[in-house]
Amino acid sequence: MSTLNYLVKGKKNFSNILIRFKNGRKFDYTISSELKVEPKNWSQAKQKVKNTAGDTTKDAINNHLSDLKKYIIDNFNLDNATGTYIDKEWLNKKVALYFNRPLNETVLDQVYFIPFIENYIKEAPTRIIKKTNKPVSSGTITRYKSTLKKLQNYEEHFKTKIKFTDLDLKFHKNFLQIITSVQNIGSNTAGKYISSIKSFGREAILQGLPVNSEINHPNFFVPTEKTQDIYLTDKEINKIYKHNFNNNDRLANARDLFIIGLRTGLRVSDFLRLKQTNIKDGFIEIETQKTGQEVVIPMHSQIKEILKNRKGFPNKISDQKFNLYIKEVAEISGLKELTFGGKINKKTNRKEKGTYPKHELITSHICRRSFASNLYGELPNMVIMGITGHKTETQFLKYIKITPKENANKLKEYWAKQNEKNSYEQLKMKIVK
Repeated sequence: MSTLNYLVKGKKNFSNILIRFKNGRKFDYTISSELKVEPKNWSQAKQKVKNTAGDTTKDAINNHLSDLKKYIIDNFNLDNATGTYIDKEWLNKKVALYFNRPLNETVLDQVYFIPFIENYIKEAPTRIIKKTNKPVSSGTITRYKSTLKKLQNYEEHFKTKIKFTDLDLKFHKNFLQIITSVQNIGSNTAGKYISSIKSFGREAILQGLPVNSEINHPNFFVPTEKTQDIYLTDKEINKIYKHNFNNNDRLANARDLFIIGLRTGLRVSDFLRLKQTNIKDGFIEIETQKTGQEVVIPMHSQIKEILKNRKGFPNKISDQKFNLYIKEVAEISGLKELTFGGKINKKTNRKEKGTYPKHELITSHICRRSFASNLYGELPNMVIMGITGHKTETQFLKYIKITPKENANKLKEYWAKQNEKNSYEQLKMKIVK
């Protein structure tokens, strides 16, 4: 029969309350609870701190002693029934878990959130994702590291170390307040950090760590806001394509890469690495870097013309140079119309909303969004999604940037074609006598 009793040795100063856990003749272990009490205030008979006037800690200590005893006995019954070896290390670990403190420096990640995330990131390159059967992408690891940095900032600001048990609604509120109000980070970027935190939390729960249940509360939400992203119309794309950059090889090369991105709907990480081996029977075939999805895209006539003139694909450049050069390409091509949107302020490194010349708002993201927006209403959504990689129609409809006025014009054109067809059919009708 298992028994658990508390002992206090010594008669002076504050002494540790010891735990003696015994199971017949099988084992008899004594360890410290690290709770302290003055020996004169300890009742061995009642196994608790005496009711002494002026002692403000007795209730908290006695409650811990009662809960700890139940916690150890309950865990012993569960683990013993499954064949777990019960030794002194087991007992030390259970006491540490109860008090939510690390057993030693080597298991900090079982109590503290940041050491857990650091290990999670360290193992990420070799962790296989179920949906793709491939390791975590470099882009995802970068997002993990950005979230880690924000959590480190949080600890510095509040002079604390985040434990799994701290991941409650109060933490959610304070974290969002720091990054949105103090650091002026937008809601969508803040939402990506919260989403990563929830992912880390789910993994910790799977490992049996004491994550606060409020991390799954509806109020532990991922903030979002409607973005002010823009897209290029077919007319604008054609304007860029037809512009003569013969006197500037750098911009001509960037323009051709830009057209390939605009006419394939691929992410910049994919269309900048296209090569001749990706062309098969007049189609571009590629496995996307971010999702591992196999995508097949028919070659647009403008892409065919570029490859014919260049005798292959344009020269490779970095993402950074591409984003810089296409702004020049758009400006020289005449895309200067004042447009409402958001762009990065180089001094603050934050996106600021406002009205700017359109070419200043152009980044690599506009390629995929323009592709989807221009084809919306012309092809079934599922066909477009098969190329853009959107998993749900809800995601797709949020991504495209068709304005209500543009939707109205599409309906107007449809009705005009319908009226024209009806008029034609009426002309073909003749009276039979």
